[in-house]
Amino acid sequence: MPFNANANRILYDHRNKKLPLAILIHHNFFFSCIYAISIAASSFEKWRKFDSTNSLNSSLLLPVYWTWVVVEALRLYSGQRGILLDRVPELVAFFLLSFFPQSFIVLYMGFLQETILVWDRWINVIMMAALFIEVGLTLIFLRSISKRENNI
Repeated sequence: MPFNANANRILYDHRNKKLPLAILIHHNFFFSCIYAISIAASSFEKWRKFDSTNSLNSSLLLPVYWTWVVVEALRLYSGQRGILLDRVPELVAFFLLSFFPQSFIVLYMGFLQETILVWDRWINVIMMAALFIEVGLTLIFLRSISKRENNI
């Protein structure tokens, strides 16, 4: 079998594009735990101390939070599994879950509520930045997978 320098280069580039996303997903697991605790404390504080004049806002807070918790667990699992196994379906699920429900939920939690506490806005800005960086790195990694599969 002849030595194929181009194939080795593609594999090397593929591994280099995999690492930043894997590190970000790993650290995002811990940040998501901190985010979940702080948003839960914030929601409890809003429920306990502030009278909401908008009943829709107060009735949406808890279901939106629990939707975020469930989808975040599924999102991080599919992202970690997709990275470890180089599987396109899991990475596409990670991409779609990152973009569709999570970004809108974080936007609602940080900016669209009636009462926004001081730490709400900042922790949601950090989470939104992490989501957009993950979306960009996932697109780069998916292109790398398709390029590797087409050339090898």
